[in-house]
Amino acid sequence: MTATEQTPQKVQGKHNETLFYADPQLVMAAEQAAKDEKALGLSSTVRLYWKAAMWSVALSVALIMEGYDVGIINSFWGHRAFLERFGSVAPNGTRYIPANWQAALNNAASIGQIIGLTINGFAQPRFGSKKTYLVAMVAMALAIFLPVFSTSLPMLFGGEILCGIPWGVFQTLATAYAAEICPLALRGYLTAFVNMCWGVGLLLAAGVVRASIEIDSQWGWRVPFMLQWIWPVPLFIIACFAPESPWYLVKTSRIEEAKAVSRRLTTESNGTDVRIDQQIALIQHTIALEKAEMEGASFLDCFRGSNLRRTEIVLMVWIIQYWTGQNIVNYATQYLQTGGLNESQAFSMNLGIQAQYIVGTALCWLVMARFGRRAIFIWGIALLGLQQLVVGILGFFNSTAATLGIGSVMVVMNMTTSATFFPVTYTVAAEIPASRVRAKTIVLGRGVYLISSIVCNQITPRMFSEQEWNWGARCGLFWLGFCMLGMTYCYFRLPETKGRLYSELDVLFSNGVPARKFPTTLVDTIGSGDKADEEKGQVEHQEVI
Repeated sequence: MTATEQTPQKVQGKHNETLFYADPQLVMAAEQAAKDEKALGLSSTVRLYWKAAMWSVALSVALIMEGYDVGIINSFWGHRAFLERFGSVAPNGTRYIPANWQAALNNAASIGQIIGLTINGFAQPRFGSKKTYLVAMVAMALAIFLPVFSTSLPMLFGGEILCGIPWGVFQTLATAYAAEICPLALRGYLTAFVNMCWGVGLLLAAGVVRASIEIDSQWGWRVPFMLQWIWPVPLFIIACFAPESPWYLVKTSRIEEAKAVSRRLTTESNGTDVRIDQQIALIQHTIALEKAEMEGASFLDCFRGSNLRRTEIVLMVWIIQYWTGQNIVNYATQYLQTGGLNESQAFSMNLGIQAQYIVGTALCWLVMARFGRRAIFIWGIALLGLQQLVVGILGFFNSTAATLGIGSVMVVMNMTTSATFFPVTYTVAAEIPASRVRAKTIVLGRGVYLISSIVCNQITPRMFSEQEWNWGARCGLFWLGFCMLGMTYCYFRLPETKGRLYSELDVLFSNGVPARKFPTTLVDTIGSGDKADEEKGQVEHQEVI
């Protein structure tokens, strides 16, 4: 390494003299808030901001409903009561759901979610997180009626689309809300918690469907849908008391309300009022930094200036989730049954697979405490690629041992993704965007994720179908190629955001700092330059590892 490479790069932020340098005290308060937030350890942060963490967790619970619905829909294709009501009769007298309707129902919620994402992209910045969440929860309670009382597959298809709309709102709103109300030390954990909620929903669905199989009447398939009504009322009540995001209040020039909300989110202690004033000053300064580069906050602004690079990264981390082939895990129990597991053992294995989303996210929290987001992403994709290689090679062997091996590796795949880049995707997607377009950027990212899910849900069954492409487990080699592409992209384009304040990320992106140099670049967010350094006699910057 050359001497030039060893010297950390120093970059400065642009400053808005009209807003900030007319008030030196505001500048000093923002600088002190930045130092204090970065100096807080995890235990101190939890002690001071446990209320913020609880509110973030409470609103993220809405994502359990999405995971639950995905789980029950995919489990109904072999459900006797469901087949009796909606199934077609095969030549041998058995009932089945046609493949085209299976694909339609699998993708119906995704269509609705894309609509919901778009709505939230306009609603959350304009009306705030709280009002948007409350309206979406009312819509959720009403939308559930249609699948519960469906009398045909087209009616059920429409019901899934309607249910998907509020789910699309919750997907982006919960992530953006967690990113804005939680301090630096908790940000990664609580944005990744969204992934755990999705896993809880899948696990609940597996248990409910297993219990409902014994019900031969129409209630065997209606009850799993009806149980979704458990969530809207309590979550609506909780949201009524939830604080609004202080970032939204500052953006709408409601500074005193923002201070009052920040006071609700923190534990009273000596210097609380001073700390809150400094935090609000830091939010104001961060927003001013973004205004200095880009005044607007429309969807088009996500693709202007440094926002273009930030949006690209968010889109790619979401795309990588599906295009590394993790969805072949859905065939794990099928391979294990072919290898000798009975129906009861296969059900137990399915429960275990769904539980991995919860256990994996908890493990990811432990890993995030030690390693950065970038490292977890790259190594997670590398491990998944290695497992895809093993599955692909085993696919060339026609034996019971090979079949069991394929199913077992698929189970390990699920734990790999659940403990590495799947939960970290939510963290990266929340941290990378500029605050002025955060909700809109997350909307775009989740939108390409849903489009990817529709495409992959169409091609993956064809890979395994003997009547279609008949690749079987050999498709692992296909997905290995995409794993290699994803790993290469992350190495060159995905920056490390661990330990960085939003204002620091704004400066790093606006200065075009390469992804690999983010950890070693010194940042002057105040932008006071050499004059300030000269007055203090030293450069007060921290190198974040």
